[in-house]
This record gives sequence, C-alpha cells and structure tokens, in this order.
Amino acid sequence: MTRPVRTLALRWAVLVVCVAFAFAPTWIRLAEEADSGAVTAYVFVFPVLAVVAGQGTARRREGELPIHDRQTDLIVGGIGALLALAVQALWLPRYSDQYALLHIDLAAVVLFTLSGAIMLFGLRPVGQFWPILLLAFAMSPMLYRLLAVSMGGSRFAYGMVLVLVAGVAGAIAVGRTRGRAALGFLVTVAVGAAVLQLLLVLDPTIDIVLLQLIPTVGASAATGTLFYLLARRGRSKRPLGRPVGAPSVKSARSAVITLVVVAVALVTRPLPAPPPPVDTVGPPGVVAAALAAPTGWRLLDDETYPWVRSYFGQRSSLVRQELQAAVANPEWDVRGRPRTVVVDTLTTTNAASLAVYPERTLYRLASTRSSPELPVELGHGVTASLHTSVDDTLLLTWTKLVFDWVRDGVFQRITIISVDNHEPGAEFPEPTPSMASNLSSVFAVFLRGNTVVGDDDPDFDDRGLLASVGASLVDAQFPAGMEDAR
Repeated sequence: MTRPVRTLALRWAVLVVCVAFAFAPTWIRLAEEADSGAVTAYVFVFPVLAVVAGQGTARRREGELPIHDRQTDLIVGGIGALLALAVQALWLPRYSDQYALLHIDLAAVVLFTLSGAIMLFGLRPVGQFWPILLLAFAMSPMLYRLLAVSMGGSRFAYGMVLVLVAGVAGAIAVGRTRGRAALGFLVTVAVGAAVLQLLLVLDPTIDIVLLQLIPTVGASAATGTLFYLLARRGRSKRPLGRPVGAPSVKSARSAVITLVVVAVALVTRPLPAPPPPVDTVGPPGVVAAALAAPTGWRLLDDETYPWVRSYFGQRSSLVRQELQAAVANPEWDVRGRPRTVVVDTLTTTNAASLAVYPERTLYRLASTRSSPELPVELGHGVTASLHTSVDDTLLLTWTKLVFDWVRDGVFQRITIISVDNHEPGAEFPEPTPSMASNLSSVFAVFLRGNTVVGDDDPDFDDRGLLASVGASLVDAQFPAGMEDAR
C-alpha cells in the first residue's frame, strides 16, 4: 500500500470511528426502532449509497492543484463540529416528544461528519462532493416519511422513495455528462423498481430493512458497475487505474484532537427517553374498528377516516364515534345540558408507528397549546393520560383522555375528547393528515421554544366527565362479569 493510500485510509478510519463513537446512542436507538419495524432503518442504507456516488465523483477529480488554507479548514470544520454539538445539546431536547418522527440527531451526524471531513481532508476537496452532502441533508426522516405518505404510504411507497434516492446516487456516480447522469438515474430507478416489485410479489411481508436495502443498493451498485465496464471497453478494468495523489492537508494532528474532544462531548448528551411500550392487555375477543358504546351514553354518529392507512399501515383504521350522555349531570353542566364527547379509535398492527406519530399528530393543531399530562385509572389495568389543548384561534379548550392497549397482536389508541363549549354543534378537533402543521409547529418551537406549544396553567374542569366516560367505555369492552385485572 502506497503512502498516500495509507494516509487516506487512516484518516477515513479516524473519521468513521469518531462518528460511530460520538453517536453510539443514536445508532443503538435506530437499530432498536428498525427491529420493531420502523422505517428509519433507511439510515443504514444511505452510507452505502453515498459510497456508490462518492467513488464516481472521486474518479472524475483529476488535475486539481493542491491549494488549501489550513486555517480556513480548521475554522470551518471547528464551527461545524460545534454546531453539531449545539444541535444535540440545545435543539434536540426541544422535540423530545417527536424524537422518533424528526430524529434531529441525524442532522448533527451529518454536520459532524462533514466537519470532520473538512478538517481531515480540506475544504476544497470535500466541496467537490457537494451533491452527496446536499442529498444527505435533504434525506431527513421527516422528508422521507412525507414523500412516502404522499405516494400512498404503502410498503412499496417507502421502498420507492429510496429507489429514487438510489437513482440520484447512480446519476452522481456516472454523471460525467448530463446525458450520462440522466441515463444513470433512469436505469437505476428502473432496475430498483423492478426488484422492489419482485420482492413484494415473492414475499409481501418481507422485513422493511431488506425492502429498503436490496432494491436500492443492488440497483445503484449494478448501474455503477455497468457504466464503469462500458466506459472502459478495451481498457484496463483495474479499480485504481491512476496513482492516488497525496492529500492536500499534510498534518491532521489538531483535527484529530478536535474531533475526539467533540465526539466525547457528543456521546455524553442523552437522547430523549423512548415512549413506553404498548403492553396493557386489552379486552379479549375479535378486534373491532369501533368500540362498544358505554352504559349511560348513546351513539349519535360515527365516521371512518381512510387517510390513516398512509401513516399507520395499510391494515390500520381510524373511527370517530360521537357519544351523548343519556341523562344530564349537573356536575358536568350547571345548565343541565347533556354533554357530548367524541371517541377516536386508532387501530394498527404496527406498534412502531404509534411511537412515531404521537396522539396530537392525528389532528391539525398548529395554533394550540397543550398542558402536562395527568394519570387517570380507568379499571381493568388501564391507565390513561389526561391533558388539555387550548386553541388560541377558536378560543376553545379541549380536554383529552388518551390510553392504548394491545389485543391479540393488534394495537389500539383511544382518545376521548370533550370541549368547553357545551352547546350543540360544538367544534371538536377533526382527525386530519397533519404533516404540514407539524412542520409549522417544528419551526415555531425552533424560533420561540416550547412555551409556544405549552400550557402551564391548565383548567381540568372536565376531568370528572372524562374519567367517568373513560371508565364506562373500558368496562363496556370487557365481557360481562369479567373481574377487574387489578
């Protein structure tokens, strides 16, 4: 191995080890999510696509002058490393309840990797790979899910988004000209889509990790290899057909020290605690999309929302039931009006999706503030969470009682909602695809902090109402005479 190759290999090894060590908690959490069926497993596919695109870019770099400013490299790289630390220490805690959806720590991973590369290899050489860097920043978990949901949210959609990313990687790899880049993209996408469809035909329940890995990496690697062989017809096929030049950065000692120090600081930053698993055992028997009406309440209306399948899986369902008390209770309304509540029942076979999309993401609540949660015991071993949501635009306060359980491998999240307007026709929050409002809330929290979405002085006037209807609703789902599990 020549000295330049050995030097480059050693620096790459330092960078990879530092990234792996600095974000070890993130890698562990991603692996746990992938094991539970979450689609964030694509993060482990992306580095392979980056290598495919990067080797093609590297082969086109020749005749460059070894011009660099070492002070600029260290300053830019150092600032980027500190920004990665700031994202992990300051920005990430603001979105603890949406960690599984946003995975903001991955932005810190990209920043730290980019900064380390600049310090180890120089700003100018790293800048040659800007298309890959742009693709890395663009492929956030939020954007990935947004694209997949817009394509229907099926397993094919989640795989196809990555096939398109593989097409971009293939275009970068073979793009000596615009024509070759376009052809590389089309060939990669065509091969990847065909392999993806074949996998789903052969095994419709194939693990999501394999569904993301095989079509994307296989198609991009095959396209890159094909174009490489065609470009070298009648010539040597040796991978290193020309000498490897020495890196522009002669000494990397200060860069290594900086990376190690920042990596140690990063690994000590805790991640938000994962949501508790859905392990409350629900009622036995056949799982229905809608719940039985509780004693003392009558069903006024029900409605189904098909859009939920794009978010929680093709076998999921969301049903809203509007219930009205059969008898008015003066403790719930001083004017003797029977109260009305709505019950939203979300049913899914994908437990990981419940962690990705918290309860409030079912509603478009960009202008609301939510209170801290209070535990409420409902019997049969069910513990619910009670909180309020204040809409500053409609001047309404909704009180929500939320609990979940698992029934024969099927997971259900039940949300009971009351409104402080007791008149007939009072407005309840409507279950609506809310990715756009989530983005607006993300930016609002980024600019103004969690106070913009928090209510520190809640009014729990409907606590008794929801505790009563919640306990009756839970009891109505269990067979008559079945004793409380507690």
